[in-house]
Amino acid sequence: MPFGYICRTQRYKMPELNEISEQLKRITDSSLFSRSPVNTSLLSLLVNATIEGTKLKEASIGSAIFGKSYDPVKNDTKVRVYIHNLRKKLAEYYVGEGHNDPIIFEIEKGQYSVHFIPAAQKSGISGTRKKQWLLFGLASIATICLYFTLIHKQKPSPVWQSVLDNKFPISVLIGDHFMIDGPIPLNGPGLIRAFSINSESDFAQYIRQHPESASQLSPNPYTYVTKMGPYCTKTLGDFFQQYHLPFQLKLNSEWDRSKISEENIIYVGQYKTMGFLLNIFRENNPRFRISGGTVEVTGADNRDTTRFYSATGKETTDYTLVSKIKGPNRNTILLFVSDNDIGVINVLNYFTNADSLACFNKKNHIEDFPFTALFKVSGWERTGYQMKLERIEVQNSGQ
Repeated sequence: MPFGYICRTQRYKMPELNEISEQLKRITDSSLFSRSPVNTSLLSLLVNATIEGTKLKEASIGSAIFGKSYDPVKNDTKVRVYIHNLRKKLAEYYVGEGHNDPIIFEIEKGQYSVHFIPAAQKSGISGTRKKQWLLFGLASIATICLYFTLIHKQKPSPVWQSVLDNKFPISVLIGDHFMIDGPIPLNGPGLIRAFSINSESDFAQYIRQHPESASQLSPNPYTYVTKMGPYCTKTLGDFFQQYHLPFQLKLNSEWDRSKISEENIIYVGQYKTMGFLLNIFRENNPRFRISGGTVEVTGADNRDTTRFYSATGKETTDYTLVSKIKGPNRNTILLFVSDNDIGVINVLNYFTNADSLACFNKKNHIEDFPFTALFKVSGWERTGYQMKLERIEVQNSGQ
């Protein structure tokens, strides 16, 4: 029996294949679809796969429709977006041009198969029958959700395993920037952000070197976060919700460093806002050096050094470090850090996507070991970012 018919066998008489083909042609020839080649190709692919009994996956759909421009490793959302839009277009079609069509094409949420429903029979379902199917559907969904929740709890991705094991509370630290009160060009006082001054100690050193500024400048109690803050908070919130785990959200400047051995710590932010965590990174990564927006990596022979420069412009290049470190009490410190926002945002999306993580772990044999990876994130005018792994060091269990 064709795959697409399974869920409908007890409800409807199956349309003939020629009737399904005719209905597909009616839809794709309509004014709503004829001007949308991607939606036309996508619907044809799903209908034909359903008839043939082929169970499509997101990656195979993306490759068939978008070709080389689709990359599942980069958390490419094209397929999900277009399926969502296709579902809406079908609903719009059946309200308008297709309101008298004999067969209704229906794509349920979370599925890539098409249900072929005779219009006359769909409208004839009794209220009792609808209620039975609704209750059955809700029970099925609840069972599936419970199953996947248990699976996720039992088998988290190796990268996150020690963070999610409940041995320590989780603190998410958002990198925030140091601010200074002082004169600005727009007449009178204002807030100043100096890239070379990232803490009160930096400010004190500046005043020692420039005592003439002491009467004009002073630290401001407020800090600020860039767009990385809300984006990454949303990403991590959605991620931890899968595991029903609470976490504390803090600004890095307000974090109590005495908690370094009492928490699993996740830091997201720029190099310049790492504060105390920069020392932790350096102690555990002697071959990596951060200087401004530059990352230097020394080879295993301690002789050759490669420098990676972040640059901002129409085409932005941002080198992003992900470092998983064992804390002093065998707690976990996980750092996502770059010079600009785009690196942290894109790499965090990658590391909270199950498919991306599975690919990353398979290629690099991360398991639950400490590691440090350097990614190049680049894009043109802040769109279409691409990601490439440049360097990785993994500490195996014997280290």
